[in-house]
Amino acid sequence: MAEVDEVEILSPNVVNTLITSMLPVNVHLQFQTHLLPTRFSQSSHWQSLLLIGQNQVQRNGLLFQVALTNAFLGKQVTCIMKKEFNRFPPTTHGLPKMEPENMVNITFRYCQEFKNIENLLLSYCDFPVDLLPDVLVVNGLDEYFEPKNCQLQFYFSKALSLLSETTEYISRRKKTKCLLYVSAHIGNNYVTNPHDMIQALKRWVHEVWVLQGNSNRLVCGNTQIQFMVLGPNIFLKTVTTNMEP
Repeated sequence: MAEVDEVEILSPNVVNTLITSMLPVNVHLQFQTHLLPTRFSQSSHWQSLLLIGQNQVQRNGLLFQVALTNAFLGKQVTCIMKKEFNRFPPTTHGLPKMEPENMVNITFRYCQEFKNIENLLLSYCDFPVDLLPDVLVVNGLDEYFEPKNCQLQFYFSKALSLLSETTEYISRRKKTKCLLYVSAHIGNNYVTNPHDMIQALKRWVHEVWVLQGNSNRLVCGNTQIQFMVLGPNIFLKTVTTNMEP
């Protein structure tokens, strides 16, 4: 990629959560990161969140809400997905809605293969700064890889590394903090031990939230967020944090 200013190495071990762009959480949440100590991962210019879960409606709704929330803040959002929504997913009550002034800041990129995503990310090297996105949203990363592939963890890690490095690169060019949100399904049909794979993926993103089955529960470390989906709306119910003894 093109040369840009030197990275400011701050080695951030703790980050404020990005979950507030999905749900109106008014509790101050911070998480310990487990990123590999690479040059770009130690930069303070970017931040990332991975959402893992089986329920596609929930994942689609929460990731689409991310786009709407950031667009409402005036950020340019690029949503990468394999195909268009058959219908727009539910959005979160109390957060920005699908208004024209929000949608105008969202660009949808439909990539049929991961190679298409790679080409898009590489093309950002030639983009004028004012056309670069502030937020990258990748919905359904698992759809780009064969679920029975024994190297699935390797491909996921490689993809997250590329997405993360690109986000950090864009942030330095724009001289502002840029964000990355990714969703994926990792179940027993995909890998032998989903828990071990999730732990491994924490090396590439700042925070990982897991949707537990169809229970409308998000979990990250000792924090649980309960919500419910009613028709076109997602409602926040409770936020609990169990402190370790």
